[in-house]
Amino acid sequence: MAQENEINQEALEKQLLARNHIIAAGEYVASDKDDLAKLELDSALALSPKDWVANALMGDIMTERKDFLHALLNYDKAILANNSEPRLYLKRAEIHIKLNNHPEYIIGDYDRAIALAVPNTLYLTKKANYYANSVNPSNFKTDYASAIYTIEEALALEPQNPHLLYLKSKYLLGNKQNLAALSEVNRAIVIEPTNDLFLAQRGKVNFEIARYKAALTDFNRAIKINDQNLEYFNNRGHSNFNLDKYAAAYDDYSSAIDLTIMEITSTKGSVSTNDRLNKKLRSLLLFRGMSLVQDNRPFDGCDDFKRAAQMGETKARNYMRKYCN
Repeated sequence: MAQENEINQEALEKQLLARNHIIAAGEYVASDKDDLAKLELDSALALSPKDWVANALMGDIMTERKDFLHALLNYDKAILANNSEPRLYLKRAEIHIKLNNHPEYIIGDYDRAIALAVPNTLYLTKKANYYANSVNPSNFKTDYASAIYTIEEALALEPQNPHLLYLKSKYLLGNKQNLAALSEVNRAIVIEPTNDLFLAQRGKVNFEIARYKAALTDFNRAIKINDQNLEYFNNRGHSNFNLDKYAAAYDDYSSAIDLTIMEITSTKGSVSTNDRLNKKLRSLLLFRGMSLVQDNRPFDGCDDFKRAAQMGETKARNYMRKYCN
């Protein structure tokens, strides 16, 4: 009995010491001193390897360091020790996404988080966003119908939430339900009439249903509120182009090109052929060149076509053969 008491006492002392390390780690995390936090957590886990708080914090640090495999391992251990904390499942789902793991793992973790949490629109929104933006394995394509259903669950909790209405409009537009998308974003704009995201979304819907003047008005309003969003200028350029306002389209594409180059410069300075920013820039160059062609200045567009072709835009080569020989 005495030996058993000694063992229990020793275990208790280890737990208390581990708890002190965890508290210190939390303080270091709050002070953005992750290296020191990791040292404290290493000590805590050496004393108490199954402690779910220590494993969860270590998972957060590994996530911040983009060491996603170790983050997944820590979240797995945390969940084994405490399977009733919804935030752990949410974090693990996001790691599965970063690792491009099977969709069943991701949806399963979202569903567990949703089931365990007090009704929470954030969890539903994240699940809907995954359905609408998945680039995971080929057996799971973008699923706008499921995204719409999931965001409707969130709207049942907060029917007047304008951001949820905006998201539903986005998913409806992705699902080619254009008029329904217009209705939802109009509801969002009634609630927040000066939200540039909502105005730009309505502009996209109006563009899709060939209401180019209405789209132009919406993008004008969005840009007046936020003139640093390259997509707003890109989409206003398309609207002007379809209204035969080629000089205005040229100016919009130029503004979008400038903003894209600024983003490239601020992030990494150069991009690969398949990078999102590369694709955006070469597309903008192509459209700017096309606006010059339509404005009866075909030779002026040759520089843009050449730059776009050098960046991998195959359509630009066709324009070069036609206008730049």
